[in-house]
Amino acid sequence: MKARALAIAGLALGCIGASAQSLRLEVDTEEIHAGLPFVLSLSASGFEEEPEPAAPELAIEGCTVTYLGMSPNVSRQIQIVNGERAEWTDVTFVYRWRVQPDRAGRYAVPPLTVAQGIREAVSRAASFEATDVEQATDMFVRMLLPDRPVWVGETFEAAVEWRIARDVESYEFVVPLFDVEHLRFETPPDGGRTVTLPAGTGEVELPMQRDTVVEDGVSYTRLRFPARVSAGRPGTLDLAPVRVAARLQSGTYRDTFGFRRARTARFAARGERRRLVVRALPAAGRPPDFVNAIGTGFSIDVAASRSVVQVGDPIALTVVVRGDGDLDGLSLPPLDGSGGLPPEYFSVPDTPPFGVVDEAANAKTFDVTVRVRSVEASEIPPVALSYFDPVAGAYATVRSRPVALAVRAGDVIGAADVTASRAPVEVGAGARATSPSAAPPTGSLVGADMSLSAPALTLAPAWGAQALRVPIALLYLLPLLGAALHFAWMRTSGRRRRGREVARARRAVEAELGSGAPAREAAPRVLRALRTLAAAAGRENAIDGALAERLETTSFDPNAGSAPLDAETIATVREIVRELRAGRERPGAAAGLAMTVGAALCLVSSGPAQARSEASGSALEQARATYGTALAEADRVRRTRLFAEAERSFRAIAAARPDAPDLLVDWGNAALGAGDRGRAVLAWRRALAVDPGNERAVRNLAWVRDRGPIWLPRPAAGGALDSLLFWRGRLSVAQRHWVGAGAFALAVALAIPWSRRRARTLRRLAVVPFVVWVTATGSALLSTETSGAAVLLADGAVLRSADSVGAPPAFGNPLPSGTELAVLEERATWVRAALADGTQGWLPASGVARVGS
Repeated sequence: MKARALAIAGLALGCIGASAQSLRLEVDTEEIHAGLPFVLSLSASGFEEEPEPAAPELAIEGCTVTYLGMSPNVSRQIQIVNGERAEWTDVTFVYRWRVQPDRAGRYAVPPLTVAQGIREAVSRAASFEATDVEQATDMFVRMLLPDRPVWVGETFEAAVEWRIARDVESYEFVVPLFDVEHLRFETPPDGGRTVTLPAGTGEVELPMQRDTVVEDGVSYTRLRFPARVSAGRPGTLDLAPVRVAARLQSGTYRDTFGFRRARTARFAARGERRRLVVRALPAAGRPPDFVNAIGTGFSIDVAASRSVVQVGDPIALTVVVRGDGDLDGLSLPPLDGSGGLPPEYFSVPDTPPFGVVDEAANAKTFDVTVRVRSVEASEIPPVALSYFDPVAGAYATVRSRPVALAVRAGDVIGAADVTASRAPVEVGAGARATSPSAAPPTGSLVGADMSLSAPALTLAPAWGAQALRVPIALLYLLPLLGAALHFAWMRTSGRRRRGREVARARRAVEAELGSGAPAREAAPRVLRALRTLAAAAGRENAIDGALAERLETTSFDPNAGSAPLDAETIATVREIVRELRAGRERPGAAAGLAMTVGAALCLVSSGPAQARSEASGSALEQARATYGTALAEADRVRRTRLFAEAERSFRAIAAARPDAPDLLVDWGNAALGAGDRGRAVLAWRRALAVDPGNERAVRNLAWVRDRGPIWLPRPAAGGALDSLLFWRGRLSVAQRHWVGAGAFALAVALAIPWSRRRARTLRRLAVVPFVVWVTATGSALLSTETSGAAVLLADGAVLRSADSVGAPPAFGNPLPSGTELAVLEERATWVRAALADGTQGWLPASGVARVGS
């Protein structure tokens, strides 16, 4: 946060000492309030880069002061003039303290001294004013702690609960629990929005949980900020009340555009004092193999890489410890101890193994290699894990299940030969994807969703599954053409009005000519109608002067009492009417634009329709029947072959219907049953590209990822941007194009001034769909979700450092089928790809399939 100079009386600082050194005090806030901390910074400039000056001691009476540290800011300048080089170094040391005034009033900041050798600078004394914040009556805060004593090393739940009845603009918390030095804080796995709160000299990031509660007839928004806390030493903690200050809505006003805006004011709330008692672990009853496992629900599982061995052979053990406790600091008990492996039968490494924590599974995995010493070893005995249960206040011990061994001479058979479909093989430039029918599935399918879709939904496409060019082009073209037509119509309205006036005047002249009235009466009326016609047509000079004189003479001629107008006069008048009629304007731009619109619609609608081959109902029914038979088959080999047959059928149908997500998931399930992990992952990824919210695809893809090798990089979860644009995970790229096109059409329709009274309101409303159009279409155009996404179909492919079978590996292990990649470049029979962790290398193109088909 950019610091601001203290804008209060008496805090403009000078400097005493050498003229080259200077001190400056700044704060990070414009207002200082009692009970709320702020950061006070001291910038010392004019000193050498080394040695760093010691931090001055700062004590402000009536305030809690915490030193946060120092950060040097170094800038260098080089100038060359006339061949001579000059170099300057400007060093500024910034010291930071967190200051919390206890109550309202004026506080004095004492002079501070910064010294470096013979250089010294002293600031003048300063002061600041802290004001009280009004206590809110509809805002409450409290600290939630266990209602029992906790134990040293125990990870317990604590939370700050905040209830508010009004909208909040900004807020800041003071949580005394977070300032206790020997407490350690962890962020519980939540996956949602997080907030950052001050904790001692640093900060702690906590998830924010939100719901609504009603108390005494008032609806409150309840926010909870949970944390996992563990104490490093015993004792009793008397905690000051938790406090919060927030800017809450106190009214409304209208801005310069007429929109209603919220008016806010700062309010505060405080909780109650709390006490936390931390007890030391009891010495009585402590098992000898207890290390540091503290929590509840612990279990331990041991798996061996081989079950038939010879004396002296290594056995790779995978030890998985699960439990509700602090797994990061958990150590594996000594395997050669009383609860481990008998030393006369097994030899274990001298150094303890390191573990890897899987927060999603709440487990920690240790890999350790042991060797068999005696043929009398018939099993890997149960391994004991002792832990302290803080709820029961007692120690407990759990044990793993024994693993049977056969120690004899002969061929060594590994677990991979028993459960895996095949050993990894080297894939060269001409390698092909492995055939799933050649081997049984790679292991148990417990936990996978192997159900098929409902028959009526199998071929149903997701809405907007394909961004069809013609309909989307119409959504863009029609509103624009409609707007052009409207503006053309409005522009030619005057011309059309004059045309109607000319037609009325012409009919009036014809009516007077055909009335048969005496010439003395008809002449003035004909002349008047003729002049009206000429004025409407804009051609006042079209009436011949001789004709006008003749008509006026006739109207006053006493001899023209009963005789009608003579034929010559009538012919002359009608000739003038014909001339004025011929002078009417031709069809305007509106008619031409209307014809253009019709032609454009015909041209767009005549575009080639996207060809889609419909899968035959009999082929789909056969594939589903084969899949059902495979599920019911007890023989493993025959079951695998039936799954492979169903996979081939589903694959052929899916090639013709790539827009049906449920069909793609059925194909992936069949591939998984056939042991073809590569095509299973490919099918599910394609299903999610069409329908990002497909539950079966999401669940099965996560299931396969969780069972991959621990060293295999996995796609990372979304970050802050994904949290902000959460809807991207619910709409495919094609669906975003549809949403953007529809929003564009709506925005243009609202922007057209259909009515003068409502034009301003409609233009304001058009802003919302316009923002939706920019966001959705921009997200679709810039999306890289499927553009380079790919899946490895070949098993055991080596990621190489160059496009050659002789190039050294770029990754330490052969990649299993189903590895998710990002294709960066294609070159002949090779592709350059990147793993989820960014590792790049080359793979044979024949073993890689793109997600975007």
